[in-house]
Amino acid sequence: MPPEDRKLAAAATAPAKPAADESVARSLARLHGAAEAIVSATGQAIYVWDIASDAIEWSGNFARLIGLDAGETRHLKGRSFEAMLSSRSQETRFGVVVSAAEAATARAPVPYQCVYLLHPDAAVEKPPLWIEDTGCWYPGENGKPVRAQGSVRIINERRSREEDLRRQSDFDDLTGLPNRRSLERQLDAAIRDAEHRGTVSTFLILSIDRLDTINDVFGFGHGDRVLREAGRRIQAKLRADDVVCRLSGAKFGLILRDCPPAEVFDAAQRVIAALAAEPVDTGDGRIPVNAVVGACFLPRHAANAAEAMGTAFRALRKAHGEVSTRISVFSADPTEDALNRRKAALSFEILEALDKDALIARRAGGAALADGTSLQHIELFYQEPARAGGTQPAPLDLSVTGRELGLMRPLDHKLLQATLAALGEEPGTCFMLDVSRDTILEAGWMAELASGLAAGGIAPQRLVIGLAEAFALGGRPEAEGILRSIRSLGCRITISRFSVSPEAIARLSHVPADFVMPDPAILELVPAGAAQRFPDHLAAAFDLVRAMGFEVISLPAGTA
Repeated sequence: MPPEDRKLAAAATAPAKPAADESVARSLARLHGAAEAIVSATGQAIYVWDIASDAIEWSGNFARLIGLDAGETRHLKGRSFEAMLSSRSQETRFGVVVSAAEAATARAPVPYQCVYLLHPDAAVEKPPLWIEDTGCWYPGENGKPVRAQGSVRIINERRSREEDLRRQSDFDDLTGLPNRRSLERQLDAAIRDAEHRGTVSTFLILSIDRLDTINDVFGFGHGDRVLREAGRRIQAKLRADDVVCRLSGAKFGLILRDCPPAEVFDAAQRVIAALAAEPVDTGDGRIPVNAVVGACFLPRHAANAAEAMGTAFRALRKAHGEVSTRISVFSADPTEDALNRRKAALSFEILEALDKDALIARRAGGAALADGTSLQHIELFYQEPARAGGTQPAPLDLSVTGRELGLMRPLDHKLLQATLAALGEEPGTCFMLDVSRDTILEAGWMAELASGLAAGGIAPQRLVIGLAEAFALGGRPEAEGILRSIRSLGCRITISRFSVSPEAIARLSHVPADFVMPDPAILELVPAGAAQRFPDHLAAAFDLVRAMGFEVISLPAGTA
């Protein structure tokens, strides 16, 4: 090495002079203090996170910034800090860093940013804090994160402004409902969901009648009141997963999830009836509200939101001519269109007869229990008007027609009322009452049952409630709650349409039922004649059910 290079190397490796060290230390301290003052003054705090040890070192103002109590230590570890986040947070620092690291290795610092909701003590009346966390993580030799450093700041005011802007862009100012922009997104999502799960959802466009006339006669302020009240009434008649949006003018868009064709007329009639139930009181007068509905099925009639709205609008135009039903379902097939029109008219006729108490109720004998008790049940029929030429059609059995038209909920309520009345009139008789899933999930039905039993002084064990296997043994929490509620009232329970499958038998042990009633398809396996017997494997299955403490009812005489 040349002498000059040796001198330079020696100078470079020579220890620094103490005076220089002190000067650098003072400069760094001033710089550090200035940095702390700046971040504190701007409502920020800085941190260094050692990922291997999970330790976080914060700037001195952090605890004060977010209002931590003295002695709080949860923020000093990455995992315990994230435990302080609200469940409403959709991002976390750990999640952002780890997901980025899993996507690819790195050789240089990698920037990140996330927003989360910090709520250190949900039990204390302190509002949660929206935090914006910005920083970089540093890779180790393997390219994975070993350290992160960054800054946090509270963005509650900014978040509030963003929420206001989002509401303005996604919600209707007048009704507070989601607007057309939001409806289009939710329609696309509903179509994808129905395609993925192989189900059917229904899209309705509902139009309030004569809104222009209301505005002209009463003024726009009263017209606005009608729209607000209409939105409220519609929303009150929908299920939790359903959607109602203000589409435009007098029109609302409704997405009914898992609503097959058999149920659309009942669903639409409920909404129309809720709107017409009582005039809207505007303070200057009472304004009656009527509506028409156009419907289409998803994904059958539409592949996207634009097609769904176009199809439902076509149906809506036809609905204006449906004086009796006020409902039209889209169909490109003239034959299917005529069938839908007939279904809509028949649904309207049956509901009108129900309101007028004009349905036919017939007593029918049921199966005999092991103690010799005969289970009675009530059947409802609808007598159609005489046809041209005076021909009188046979009454329609509503246990079949009602299910096809999606009218089981109102019919179930009527059957409950008729059964309670019969129990009150005949103290020595037992009755069976089958109830559909949608009806029994209504809080009103269970309350009606309880109050009816109490008001009539009816011994509850005289009533056997029938629930289909698909609901009762489906393992859903709401089904278990319903079974317990029925049992708490003292009524007995039968599992109807029982398949006798190994899975169904295994689930029986977990439900508080008394009887099982085989599916009618099972009974078809019994050969006609004197020696009626089930195949050996079914006979053994029924023996097992009995051994579990359940009585099997509705078996033909002589079967094993």
